[in-house]
Amino acid sequence: MLDYAKKITLQGDQVSEEDVEGLRKMGWTDREVLEIAALTCYRIFISRMADALGVELTEDYHALRKDYVDSLMVGKKLF
Repeated sequence: MLDYAKKITLQGDQVSEEDVEGLRKMGWTDREVLEIAALTCYRIFISRMADALGVELTEDYHALRKDYVDSLMVGKKLF
């Protein structure tokens, strides 16, 4: 499932029916695959929109655990 989400994020133009079929073979339902895709795309959209508007992080991020922040900021410099 995470490989599928990663492929959507990094190589969205290369996602195929084969990827979806692989998830089905692992036991994911079509509805669950839709949810994975929708949530992944939503997260990408929010990040791109924030970037497009020049949104900067507030000081509140300094109070968060580093591993949590790192998971949110994949591929981006925090400060």
